[in-house]
Amino acid sequence: MRTQIAIASIIVFTLLPVSRSISAQWSSITAKSLLTWMDASTPPLVLDVRGRSAYRAATVAGALDAGIDPAGYLPDDSKVPVVLIIPVDADPVFIEAWFKRLANAGHDVWILDRGLAAWVEAGGQIEKPEVTYTLPGRVPFVIPKGVCETKKPAQIFE
Repeated sequence: MRTQIAIASIIVFTLLPVSRSISAQWSSITAKSLLTWMDASTPPLVLDVRGRSAYRAATVAGALDAGIDPAGYLPDDSKVPVVLIIPVDADPVFIEAWFKRLANAGHDVWILDRGLAAWVEAGGQIEKPEVTYTLPGRVPFVIPKGVCETKKPAQIFE
C-alpha cells in the first residue's frame, strides 16, 4: 500500500502540472490536475478550510469540512496526500499554519489553485452539504481536554 501511495505521489509531482501562483513556498495544483488525480486509484484527501458557511454553500464533491483552525483537525492517515481549498483572501499566516500542521504529520500538501471557482470552471462536481461530515475512519477534529468539564467550547465553529 505504501508503495502505491509513493508511486501516486511521484506521478502527481512529475506528470501533473503544479502551479506556483499562490506562492513559491507552497505547492498548488490546478483544478484540471486535481480532477485527474481524483479519478486515480489513490486520490488525495480534499479538505475545505474556508469555514462552515462557505463549505455548506458549495464545495468540491467529497471534500471534508476541516474548519478554520489548523490546530483542530488532523487526518488520521499520514500517508494520504492532502489538497486544501482555502479562502480566496487567505492570509499567508493561515496558509502556513495549515501547511506546517499537515506536513509535520507526514502529509504531502497542495492548495487548489484559484479555489472553488477554478474547480467549477474545469467541470468539477460540487455539492452543497446540509451538514458537515467526515469519511469513515476519519476524525473531523480533536475535542480539547476540558470542554465537557467547563461546558464551554474551546473553539467556536460557525
